[in-house]
Amino acid sequence: MATPAPTDRSTPSAAAESTATPPVFASDEEALAAAEAAYTAYEALSDSITAQGGNDGDRIAVVASAAYLPKLLTGFEGFSETGLVSRGATTYDTASLIRNSMEPHGGVSIELYLCSDISSVQLFDASGADATPDKRTNRIPLQVGFISSAAAPSALLIDKEDVWSGRNFCQRS
Repeated sequence: MATPAPTDRSTPSAAAESTATPPVFASDEEALAAAEAAYTAYEALSDSITAQGGNDGDRIAVVASAAYLPKLLTGFEGFSETGLVSRGATTYDTASLIRNSMEPHGGVSIELYLCSDISSVQLFDASGADATPDKRTNRIPLQVGFISSAAAPSALLIDKEDVWSGRNFCQRS
């Protein structure tokens, strides 16, 4: 006669709790809104720095990632060397979400397309003369990236700005 299989008489353990991290943003729309707010803050600070001739560019560190900061500082230093100052505000429109993802370290990574518009920004030299180039491109298609840390996952920092090499979605008819 066969011996019956032993019966497990141990106390059942509690079901494993889910260790999935909840998303930082409840929806893609919320992620896009957060990225737009972060970009607006970045543009305002950048405009403030160029209005002062590119001086004190390190103020941009509060809205930029550590990886992107050196590129921004180099840009402000180059602007400072021209002796120009800016007046007016950079704006953007046509923002659309490309990607919203959780990173392994606990922060997020968000990318979007947008049209940067510098048409209301003028450049002036030391004498106060308008030095704005006559034939500059005022609307530029960009692919913009943001990241955040695990400690402050909803605090987005600009991490890249690349001119979009595809079809120019910023041209107006």
